[in-house]
Formats: sequence, C-alpha cells, structure tokens
Amino acid sequence: MGDIKLLERLDARIITRWEQDYPANLKDIYDPPALLFVRGSLFADDSQAIAMVGTRNPTRYGIEFAKSVTRDLVRASFTIVSGLARGIDTVCHQTALKEGGRSIAVIGCGLDVVYPKENGALIDCLAEHGAVISEFRPGVAPLKTNFFRRNRIVSGLSKAVVVVQAAKKSGSLITAFHALDQNRDVFAIPGNITNERSRGPHFLIKQGAGLVESAEDILSSISTCDFKRKGVDIQRNLALPKAGTDLTDLGKRILDFLDLDPTPIDIICENLKIEPGRLSGTLLELELLGLVRQSPGKLFSRVTQ
Repeated sequence: MGDIKLLERLDARIITRWEQDYPANLKDIYDPPALLFVRGSLFADDSQAIAMVGTRNPTRYGIEFAKSVTRDLVRASFTIVSGLARGIDTVCHQTALKEGGRSIAVIGCGLDVVYPKENGALIDCLAEHGAVISEFRPGVAPLKTNFFRRNRIVSGLSKAVVVVQAAKKSGSLITAFHALDQNRDVFAIPGNITNERSRGPHFLIKQGAGLVESAEDILSSISTCDFKRKGVDIQRNLALPKAGTDLTDLGKRILDFLDLDPTPIDIICENLKIEPGRLSGTLLELELLGLVRQSPGKLFSRVTQ
C-alpha cells in the first residue's frame, strides 16, 4: 500500500514547514523537520505546551507526581507533549486526556506502526483529542536512532520540558539537552537519592534546571501573560479529608508526615513515636477514607486528588 493510501486509511495528513498550520514553536528551532505526518488536529493554542518525559519504569512516587503535575498543567490550559513511551510518557498522555485536555504524542516510527503495542487504543484516543506526530514516513520501524531524532521535536513543540525520574544517561536527558539548545526552560522533579531513577533529574537540578515540587513551580517560572489560568489554584494536590470527616489528632499527624513517596511503616512508627498496633489501625482507617495508599512491603503514602 502506498504512503498516500496509508495516510488516508489513518485519516492522517502531511504538513510541510512552509504551511500555516505547521507548529509555531517547532518552526523556531534550528533543525525543524521539513515534513510532519500528523494524525489528529493541531491548533494555534498548542503553542502553550509543556513536555513531560521520564523513565519507562517509574516508581509509584514518579507515577503519582507525574499525574499531579500533568493534571494541574492541563487545568491551566496547557497542551501536554510527550513521546508515547511506556512509563511516564504514557501516564502523562493518559492523565491529560482523562482531564479533558489536549495531548500530543511524538513517535519515532511511521504513523501506521503501533509502538509500544499496548498503546494502540491510546494512540487512537490521542488522534481524536489531540495529535500523533512523526517525521518518519509510514512503514518506518521504531529504530533506536529514530528516538534521538524524535526527542528534539518533543522539546521543540514545547515551552518547557519537565523530567520525571530518569537515569543520568537516558532519552529523557537528551530531550532536556535539546530543550536547552532550543532556548526552552528545563525542570526536574527530585526523588530519593538512593534511586537510580533520581540521578537524571538531580543532575539537571545541579546544572541549573528548575526544581519542581508542584506545577506552580513551572507556571510561576515561565511566561504566563499569553494564556488564561481558568482560575485554577495550583497546590500540592494531596487528597484532603472530605467535609464532615472527623480525623483524630493521630490521623492528622500521620497525614502531615506522609507524602507521595512511599514510606516504610517502621519509619513512620519511629519518627512519630506511635505504638505499632495503634499506628496500623489508624493507617487502615486513613486508607479506607481514601487518604492513604498502601504499597507492597508495608509502605504508605498520601493519595493525590
């Protein structure tokens, strides 16, 4: 089947660099692709975009933080750009769509190649509520070298790049380096210093990247004069007790101590000086209220809204 027929079957099209609907941000980089193969729609408002990238094997902490930041960026009218890889990329695309926002996936293969295989349904959803973009013609396989080229488009489409968990030598850091070359802002989410997946973000922070504790750190650092905030109050987005919920003083102490990073129960016990049996009972109550999540190994963390 010829390229044109394949594109017609996918309801896709080709946009050249000289056409009006070619993404404005991408046109400004020093090596924009001459052709883009596009499924879905590209709008002028997509210039208000943030790239969210990270490891293919995230921890629960990384997943929850990626969801929280993505959700707030969408509520602040930003389009979310990522690379459709397993892990953080997929989480961010899914969260953006779940929030009713727009998301753009940049892939390292032809539009007719479903990669990774499990993201077939997500690709169709992105094409309906955002866009899937490739500079590679139909039939091109997802070769490793393609993803290095893909990364410059991810950053080029965006005003800033946010790295969520990544090794020091990873595609996510390559995207961050492209962003720096393209005069984009770079942000990184810190993590556990003993976790290999924190080394990439920590390296970027040491080099001057913005440290992200919430989406507000991103929004307050980039220019906000050309988009509407929709009145969103960006906070840490930890779940709060529902109205009428009567928490004990002990329950409040535990909630104040916990964050998104899962903490062993013995560490909670030691720091808060609580008798183990009483602590376990209170944690169970908080879990039933949807305020705390238990992970394998008796690890506990706060839940995001």
